Amino acid sequence: MIEFNKEKNLVDDYVVFDLETTGLDPKNAKIIEIGALKYRDNELLEEFNVLINPEVLIPDVITAITGIDDELVKNAILIDEALPKFIEFIEDLPLVAHNAKFDLSFIEENILALNLPMITNTNIDTVYLSRKYIKNIRNHKLETLKNHFKLSYSSHRSLEDCYTTNYVYQYCKNEALLKN
Repeated sequence: MIEFNKEKNLVDDYVVFDLETTGLDPKNAKIIEIGALKYRDNELLEEFNVLINPEVLIPDVITAITGIDDELVKNAILIDEALPKFIEFIEDLPLVAHNAKFDLSFIEENILALNLPMITNTNIDTVYLSRKYIKNIRNHKLETLKNHFKLSYSSHRSLEDCYTTNYVYQYCKNEALLKN
């Protein structure tokens, strides 16, 4: 079981990650994209981005949100190849995600289904951090935060959402340092 902990130790070496999925329930929905950014000393070291063939039809509502359709993933790798690559990429670094519990539930469900060793990385949730350090905002959805900070990244694609999440993480980390 992946321990969800809303890590409060803000680190300089970490991996930001984001998933796109065919739905909201990790027991029924499939991962269709994994994006991740590896940082050392707060400097971008490496990107990871992979489309995944879910072996099911992608619902129209998901295509409308993400732009990912059946045609785009028909020749993509399967989760049994993608997930081990992602696990290798993240090493033992802390994981930063926006609504980490959602993304980690999909990772865990697929680790169990593929009989892979469970990851034990600590995790940092930028939803928790944004609620603590970003005030006067109507909600803490990633797209709202992106617009609040006037970032030019697109939304609902894994790698772009990773860049937005990292911006939020760095902003909150700086706010935390100012308060100490």
